[in-house]
Amino acid sequence: MTMTERTVWASLVAFPLVGLVYFTVILTQAADRPLEEVSWVTPMLWAWGSLIVLIIVGVIASAIATGIKAEAAGEKPDLEDGDERDKLIERFGNARAYTMSSFGGLVATVLLMLDVDRFWPANALFLAGLLAGIVAAGSRIRAYRTGL
Repeated sequence: MTMTERTVWASLVAFPLVGLVYFTVILTQAADRPLEEVSWVTPMLWAWGSLIVLIIVGVIASAIATGIKAEAAGEKPDLEDGDERDKLIERFGNARAYTMSSFGGLVATVLLMLDVDRFWPANALFLAGLLAGIVAAGSRIRAYRTGL
């Protein structure tokens, strides 16, 4: 497994986890007040920051585990960064994610045209970003396993 594939696996774990925590925090606050009054900016900033950190930690942990496993087997660990196949798979995943993020941008634009509270377009974009990350990672993992 290349470092690129390890990053994809870390993303596939991090995106849903961060989304679940973020929306739990938001909906917990919404239990006692309208959604438009919920404090969402700070939790969203924490969510994006946590996503970056979780992916980095996941890749590092995976690389360490690969090194330990290879050392125990008396082999040289495969820590290469990928090849042409990885690039093709990345483009494939990005194309799938682009569709999701474009749709999220369209939804946010329509919400802004309707002059709704900032909460709605911001969270539409956040959700679209999370879903785009999940779709991209899922598409890439499927491509790694079954081919393009």
